[in-house]
Amino acid sequence: MAMFFPMIPEAIPAQAAAEIGRVPAFDMEARRFLLVDGKLVERTGQEAVRQWFELALRQQPDRVPIYRTSGEKRYGIDRGVLETKLPSGYAEAELERSVRETASFCPAVRAVRDLTVSRQGRACLVEFTAVLHTGETVEVSVDV
Repeated sequence: MAMFFPMIPEAIPAQAAAEIGRVPAFDMEARRFLLVDGKLVERTGQEAVRQWFELALRQQPDRVPIYRTSGEKRYGIDRGVLETKLPSGYAEAELERSVRETASFCPAVRAVRDLTVSRQGRACLVEFTAVLHTGETVEVSVDV
Protein backbone atom coordinates (compact mmCIF):
# COMPACT_ATOMS: atom_id res chain seq x y z
CA MET A 1 0.00 0.00 0.00
CA ALA A 2 1.40 3.41 -0.97
CA MET A 3 1.89 6.05 1.69
CA PHE A 4 -0.39 9.03 1.16
CA PHE A 5 1.68 11.26 3.45
CA PRO A 6 5.44 11.23 3.02
CA MET A 7 7.72 10.73 5.99
CA ILE A 8 9.26 13.86 7.51
CA PRO A 9 12.92 13.45 6.55
CA GLU A 10 15.53 13.74 9.27
CA ALA A 11 18.04 15.42 6.93
CA ILE A 12 16.17 18.74 6.75
CA PRO A 13 18.22 21.32 8.66
CA ALA A 14 16.50 22.97 11.59
CA GLN A 15 15.38 26.47 10.74
CA ALA A 16 14.83 29.24 13.22
CA ALA A 17 11.81 31.44 12.70
CA ALA A 18 12.60 35.15 12.74
CA GLU A 19 8.97 35.84 13.51
CA ILE A 20 6.00 33.79 14.60
CA GLY A 21 3.18 33.51 12.11
CA ARG A 22 -0.51 33.13 12.68
CA VAL A 23 -2.62 30.02 13.15
CA PRO A 24 -6.35 29.35 13.40
CA ALA A 25 -7.43 29.20 17.04
CA PHE A 26 -8.41 25.73 18.20
CA ASP A 27 -10.55 25.03 21.28
CA MET A 28 -9.07 21.91 22.93
CA GLU A 29 -12.09 21.17 25.08
CA ALA A 30 -14.72 21.54 22.34
CA ARG A 31 -12.32 19.99 19.79
CA ARG A 32 -13.10 22.51 17.09
CA PHE A 33 -11.74 25.66 15.50
CA LEU A 34 -13.06 28.92 16.94
CA LEU A 35 -15.34 31.00 14.75
CA VAL A 36 -16.71 34.51 15.30
CA ASP A 37 -19.35 35.68 12.83
CA GLY A 38 -18.37 32.83 10.52
CA LYS A 39 -14.68 33.80 10.42
CA LEU A 40 -11.78 31.86 11.93
CA VAL A 41 -10.23 33.40 15.03
CA GLU A 42 -6.45 33.63 14.70
CA ARG A 43 -3.66 33.30 17.23
CA THR A 44 -0.24 34.89 16.83
CA GLY A 45 3.01 35.12 18.76
CA GLN A 46 3.20 33.37 22.09
CA GLU A 47 -0.39 32.15 21.90
CA ALA A 48 0.36 30.45 18.57
CA VAL A 49 3.37 28.67 20.09
CA ARG A 50 1.37 27.63 23.18
CA GLN A 51 -1.35 26.18 20.93
CA TRP A 52 1.31 24.40 18.82
CA PHE A 53 2.57 22.64 21.95
CA GLU A 54 -0.93 21.74 23.12
CA LEU A 55 -1.65 20.06 19.78
CA ALA A 56 1.82 18.51 19.32
CA LEU A 57 2.05 17.00 22.80
CA ARG A 58 -1.34 15.33 22.41
CA GLN A 59 -0.10 13.41 19.36
CA GLN A 60 1.10 9.85 19.74
CA PRO A 61 4.22 8.97 17.72
CA ASP A 62 3.50 7.26 14.39
CA ARG A 63 -0.28 7.19 14.93
CA VAL A 64 -1.15 9.97 12.45
CA PRO A 65 0.59 9.46 9.08
CA ILE A 66 1.34 13.14 8.46
CA TYR A 67 3.47 13.32 11.64
CA ARG A 68 5.65 10.27 10.93
CA THR A 69 9.39 10.86 10.75
CA SER A 70 12.13 8.91 9.03
CA GLY A 71 14.80 9.47 11.71
CA GLU A 72 15.19 8.61 15.35
CA LYS A 73 13.45 11.78 16.57
CA ARG A 74 9.72 11.29 16.91
CA TYR A 75 6.89 13.81 17.03
CA GLY A 76 4.49 13.46 19.97
CA ILE A 77 4.27 11.77 23.35
CA ASP A 78 4.17 8.00 23.84
CA ARG A 79 1.40 7.51 26.42
CA GLY A 80 2.29 3.83 26.66
CA VAL A 81 5.03 4.80 29.11
CA LEU A 82 2.34 5.96 31.55
CA GLU A 83 0.44 2.68 31.37
CA THR A 84 3.37 0.42 32.21
CA LYS A 85 4.68 -0.57 35.61
CA LEU A 86 8.04 1.07 34.97
CA PRO A 87 9.71 3.00 37.78
CA SER A 88 8.31 6.52 37.88
CA GLY A 89 11.75 8.10 37.36
CA TYR A 90 12.25 6.18 34.12
CA ALA A 91 8.76 7.05 32.84
CA GLU A 92 9.27 10.74 33.65
CA ALA A 93 12.66 10.75 31.91
CA GLU A 94 11.08 9.21 28.79
CA LEU A 95 8.32 11.82 28.83
CA GLU A 96 10.90 14.59 29.17
CA ARG A 97 12.87 13.18 26.22
CA SER A 98 9.68 13.06 24.14
CA VAL A 99 8.80 16.66 25.00
CA ARG A 100 12.27 17.89 24.05
CA GLU A 101 12.25 15.92 20.78
CA THR A 102 8.81 17.26 19.87
CA ALA A 103 9.89 20.83 20.70
CA SER A 104 12.76 20.47 18.23
CA PHE A 105 10.19 20.33 15.39
CA CYS A 106 8.87 23.86 16.18
CA PRO A 107 10.92 26.47 14.29
CA ALA A 108 10.03 29.20 16.81
CA VAL A 109 11.54 27.38 19.82
CA ARG A 110 15.20 27.68 20.75
CA ALA A 111 15.13 25.75 24.05
CA VAL A 112 12.94 24.12 26.67
CA ARG A 113 13.73 24.79 30.32
CA ASP A 114 12.28 24.15 33.78
CA LEU A 115 10.44 21.04 32.59
CA THR A 116 8.41 19.21 35.23
CA VAL A 117 6.30 16.10 34.92
CA SER A 118 3.56 15.46 37.50
CA ARG A 119 1.97 12.02 37.44
CA GLN A 120 -1.33 11.26 39.13
CA GLY A 121 -2.09 7.63 38.32
CA ARG A 122 -2.58 7.39 34.56
CA ALA A 123 -2.86 11.17 34.16
CA CYS A 124 0.18 13.32 33.58
CA LEU A 125 0.73 17.09 33.57
CA VAL A 126 3.75 18.44 31.68
CA GLU A 127 4.83 22.02 32.44
CA PHE A 128 7.79 23.93 31.05
CA THR A 129 9.04 27.22 29.69
CA ALA A 130 9.75 27.43 25.96
CA VAL A 131 12.42 29.97 25.01
CA LEU A 132 11.76 31.39 21.55
CA HIS A 133 14.27 32.63 18.99
CA THR A 134 12.74 36.09 19.43
CA GLY A 135 13.94 36.11 23.07
CA GLU A 136 10.41 35.75 24.45
CA THR A 137 9.34 32.91 26.73
CA VAL A 138 6.11 30.93 26.74
CA GLU A 139 4.78 29.06 29.77
CA VAL A 140 3.27 25.75 28.64
CA SER A 141 1.07 23.41 30.68
CA VAL A 142 -0.40 20.36 28.93
CA ASP A 143 -2.20 17.23 30.11
CA VAL A 144 -0.83 14.28 28.19
